[in-house]
Amino acid sequence: MGKADDAIANIKKFAREVASKHGLDEAYLATIISSAEKQQSILEAFKRPATSRPWHYFRERYVTDYRIKEGVNFWSANQVVLDQATEKYGVPQEIIVALIGVETNYGSFTGTHRVLDALFTLGFYGERRNKYFLSELEQFILMARDNQLDPLEVRGSFAGALGIAQFMPSSYREYAIDFDGDGRADLEHSVADAVGSVANYLARFGWISQGNIASVVSIPEGNEKVETLVGSSKPRLVMKDLHDVGLSVSDIDAKEKVALISLAAIDGNEYWITFQNFYSITRYNPSQNYAMAVFQLSTEIKRRRGI
Repeated sequence: MGKADDAIANIKKFAREVASKHGLDEAYLATIISSAEKQQSILEAFKRPATSRPWHYFRERYVTDYRIKEGVNFWSANQVVLDQATEKYGVPQEIIVALIGVETNYGSFTGTHRVLDALFTLGFYGERRNKYFLSELEQFILMARDNQLDPLEVRGSFAGALGIAQFMPSSYREYAIDFDGDGRADLEHSVADAVGSVANYLARFGWISQGNIASVVSIPEGNEKVETLVGSSKPRLVMKDLHDVGLSVSDIDAKEKVALISLAAIDGNEYWITFQNFYSITRYNPSQNYAMAVFQLSTEIKRRRGI
């Protein structure tokens, strides 16, 4: 059997297993899957995600005057629901606004690819993370069923994220909430549901109300010990660890867990101490560039509002 035959066999097997597992009509499911189309443009886009670019490129793209201005407008237009989300979940309004700003430019661009095509293409023909995207394809079919959506019509990103907040289907089913009280979680059309769902998501991933997010730190010239601590965004260090490599840091509780990250700026690396709340943002997207863009955009939006 060739690769094409293998793919056809895998597709048929997927349809049978998902139908059996969830009590779906196999003929109905086969019709959905047979309507999916492999898209080479999706495979190409997945090879070069923006988050893989250097931090300075990412900042220039997302922390812009336009996004700051539109963020201020979005905040003003949705003040009431943002107040409610912050009160309920403890996530600052500027973070919710900035995250939606980075994801979809405040809902103005939610993606043009059919989600079915995106997940089908990456699941069956992608070069990596195939199991993840096949799982998301399964979740998308269930999400469409649960929300009475036509799976052939829903559109989103090249990776299968959808709606104002760009939730993957599994996240949609798990974390999306009905925040406007109309009886359904609608992340495609309801700003209120998107705002509430973003806040709920971050809270579920450990957001600490009134907690720190990130703080830039100056590295003494010639200090190479610092690099031994640079790593993931997951907080695993304490104040003593930073002092032991010659970093002078204040205003941090001695027992609070932090991380030390390095980002590629134009004129050299930037070093940041990051906290649990920064890590919570990376649960939305694992890229440190992404989380820092959300943080810095939120800071600029809040400053522009004069708060």
